[in-house]
Amino acid sequence: MLKKNYIFICLFAMCNFANAQSKEAARYEIDVKRLDLDYENREALIRSREFIRLDSTYYVGHLYEGVFKYERAADFFGFKNCIAPLKKAIRLLEKDFSTKLSANYNSYTEYEPLRIVQADYSHLVFCLMEAYSNLEYPDSVINLLQHYQTWNLQRDILGANNYIAWTIHRNRFYTKEKYDFLENSIQENDKKALYYLHKSLAETNRKADLNEKTFSYLPIEGDRLSAYHYLAIIHDYEMNTDSALYYFQKMEYYNIFPYNNYAIFCFINGYFSDADWYFRISRSRETGDKRLNESEYYGAVIEVLKNNPVEAIKRMNEVIRENGSSAGWGWYNIALARSFLYNGQLDKAELHLKKAQNFKELHIGTTWGQSHYNFALKFLQTVIAQQKIEAEKFENRNYLISVKSLANIAKNKANFFFNQLALLNQLAANPEREHLFFNIFSSESTVTFDEIMLALHDAFSNKYFMRFYEKFLDNSKRSFIKKYIKLYLAYIYTERGEKSKALQQLDKITGIEYIDSEYEILFLARVYELYAQISPTEELRRENLLKFYYTYPQLVPYSGLRMSFRLEITGNGANKTEDIVLKKLQNYNINIAKKTEINVPKAKISFTNDGKTDILEFEVIDSSSQTIVPRTKIYYDDTDIAARKLIYGLFDVIEPVLTENSITAPKN
Repeated sequence: MLKKNYIFICLFAMCNFANAQSKEAARYEIDVKRLDLDYENREALIRSREFIRLDSTYYVGHLYEGVFKYERAADFFGFKNCIAPLKKAIRLLEKDFSTKLSANYNSYTEYEPLRIVQADYSHLVFCLMEAYSNLEYPDSVINLLQHYQTWNLQRDILGANNYIAWTIHRNRFYTKEKYDFLENSIQENDKKALYYLHKSLAETNRKADLNEKTFSYLPIEGDRLSAYHYLAIIHDYEMNTDSALYYFQKMEYYNIFPYNNYAIFCFINGYFSDADWYFRISRSRETGDKRLNESEYYGAVIEVLKNNPVEAIKRMNEVIRENGSSAGWGWYNIALARSFLYNGQLDKAELHLKKAQNFKELHIGTTWGQSHYNFALKFLQTVIAQQKIEAEKFENRNYLISVKSLANIAKNKANFFFNQLALLNQLAANPEREHLFFNIFSSESTVTFDEIMLALHDAFSNKYFMRFYEKFLDNSKRSFIKKYIKLYLAYIYTERGEKSKALQQLDKITGIEYIDSEYEILFLARVYELYAQISPTEELRRENLLKFYYTYPQLVPYSGLRMSFRLEITGNGANKTEDIVLKKLQNYNINIAKKTEINVPKAKISFTNDGKTDILEFEVIDSSSQTIVPRTKIYYDDTDIAARKLIYGLFDVIEPVLTENSITAPKN
């Protein structure tokens, strides 16, 4: 019996030895075959299956499967699909290589045998963390990072404390009731995030002498730079300008410098030219991954501020086409909707907002979340509803005696009040409302100062807003933003019937404040618009209306103000629709000035026919013959459409035409 047991034990041992030898050979083969194998290469997925077939207990096959799926993921299901293999790879690596994870070293020679395992582990945790974050599972992110930290790696290549801080900041508006890792206010959460970032720096510095012996100075400085990056972002959000600038300057001469985040810093402080420059650099350095590019979104905003919405339309159209329906598609459609809105094309704006509303957006690589997305949608929806009311009045100057127009106005007013009520309810429930929206130009705001003003203008008469902005004016250190607050106060005083106080604020803006003649066109237009509405004399109102028109003509049809034009009509007599079109212009809310009135824009209109189609061409020049609206040609067979295109065209509301590579305005 003893002899039989001995033989069995020997056979079992021999089998185990053979299996061990076979496993060792398989793992050696896997390690050789993975050399120079790129995770993103299609071959990586094929090889991952081969590796798993050779040894399913070795983490490397699951590593390549999980990371390949992560790198290719661009939607909810893509990121969901990569989680299982990543988790399995982590579990198997920890099981077989625990001694290598927890080992210490004093030189690169000692580190070399540990290098691949520690690098693989950090990469696996990073990919799984990003997948959880992109799926909005922040509690899973924190649990994963805290588990990672239990290994106490001598050098934290991942930077776990930085990502814990980022996750806290990204979810700062929630409380402990929703996620255990949070505190109970935005201020407490950001304080906690800053604690983790300083802890990250302290740990890096504590181990710096030891780690520099192995990795040299630059990689360890890179660990510090990662913490500086998030410190700059959080201080920028908190509007601690000096602290944010301090950390940005620490990154200035390294290739890790965050051009997009620094551009946002410039933007919220009113340095729009610098912001535009750094956003452009950021766009040029993008790697082409399928996620939201904030610099593209902000770039479109800046073009709107500059009165260049056609360029914004062109760029957003290109970005949407290049990226397809991946993460960021909804945000780009919001930016495109805004661009159409400020080009005077309300229907196109509404169309792209609906596309964004019906899209399930993933907020990848950004602190912008679903609440920011919903606010951007709701602000623009509210503004469009309000503009549609004014459009109806513009298109029918006798709307008060038109049943159809009154019905349309009533419908649009109901839509406006519905959207505004929903917006106000969203604001009331959002603990960041003052910081993100009322305290304009916040680093996390996804709407413009103008959208806030238009959507809430009739709510500004509330004493709360007056006290808030008067206090803001006294306390804000952002000197270039104060003029925007003065404009807000002017609107508030106007709503309250205190026009003299409103005019005082406007006079301070035009008399004292610096206004960037390239980047603050929208702001200047709103100043002139309000002057045109509340100036004490007809002459001043007319003078400021002209300035409003020359500054941002696309806004005028939606202002309720009546513009005057001199018409200069020419034609070859072949076009028999000329009188019909010109007669239809009288339905719109404009004045046809006498030919002797020289201080009004001149609309030069010609009617022709090429034998097949009626054609009208037009351009608008000012009293000194400077072009306001370049020469534009319209082919038509419907006089109503011709009249509508002509009248809006006089305000430079001209629909861009989509070409293969871009969008251009159809102008000769």
